[in-house]
Amino acid sequence: MKVVYAERARHDIADIYDSIAPHNPAAAQRVEDMIRATCEGLADFPYASAATDEPNVRRVPLVRLPYTIFFRIDAARDLVEIARVLHSARVRDLGKLPDVE
Repeated sequence: MKVVYAERARHDIADIYDSIAPHNPAAAQRVEDMIRATCEGLADFPYASAATDEPNVRRVPLVRLPYTIFFRIDAARDLVEIARVLHSARVRDLGKLPDVE
């Protein structure tokens, strides 16, 4: 499957980087790299992650980092769309795609 990023997910990743970079630019880059590596890995095994209550929406927590990735699977187009990447403390309901700013 191919991995694509929704506009909100791209902003989420940029916001995460921007919040860490002023204090430690190298750490910010490592966090971004880990997020992107996890997202890209979803192409191989998208169904190995937890399903939400919403159709075709799944989630995966990052290992060693407090972030959760929400994504959609479009099997007809052979596509994984990264929908959101959020700090896990901001996720109130693991059963649905968060709509937080």
